[in-house]
Amino acid sequence: MKKILSSLIILFLLVITACERPYTSTTSYLHVVEKGYSKDYKEAWIIAFNPYNKTKQENVKIMVAEPMVWNLIEVNKTYFTSYSKEKDKPWILDQIEHLDDDDTLR
Repeated sequence: MKKILSSLIILFLLVITACERPYTSTTSYLHVVEKGYSKDYKEAWIIAFNPYNKTKQENVKIMVAEPMVWNLIEVNKTYFTSYSKEKDKPWILDQIEHLDDDDTLR
């Protein structure tokens, strides 16, 4: 019985991993160089780069889902961030925090 259960679990895990969509997640420092939003105010984004990447400083456009979060992000400031994307969709901001800001609510 244990062998059958183990085999079913392994088979289930193989099926799940085979159906998995390509997903990318990144955690890094980002220096914000620009903020923008669409004319209908439905999309908001930041353009930033990792200031500690010594090989290549490449700007990345990251969509910000929450208007309140977008309003608090400042241009020419560096943040510790986590952002992700699926396949060819744009990057989405998952988490952002000020550097050396230990007194904030979590």
